[in-house]
Amino acid sequence: MNINLITNINFWTAVLGFIGSVLLFFFGLPPKIDRDGHQHLILEGIDKGEKKKASMYIKLGNLGMFLIALSFLLQLIQVINQ
Repeated sequence: MNINLITNINFWTAVLGFIGSVLLFFFGLPPKIDRDGHQHLILEGIDKGEKKKASMYIKLGNLGMFLIALSFLLQLIQVINQ
């Protein structure tokens, strides 16, 4: 197999794994954010901004998990092709 391709796969697995880890670290859903947008100080209110923020955190956290999984898949492909 071409050594350039192997080097590129190593580079991209490292980059994807790092980006995925950073996204997961920063955008894992913290317990302070209510996924449904409920405000705990006001009994019957729903904060749409908080709900939108929670949705963004969930999407970026899932993207981080996907990038980490993709980096593992690329490493597996590299090992199989050697």
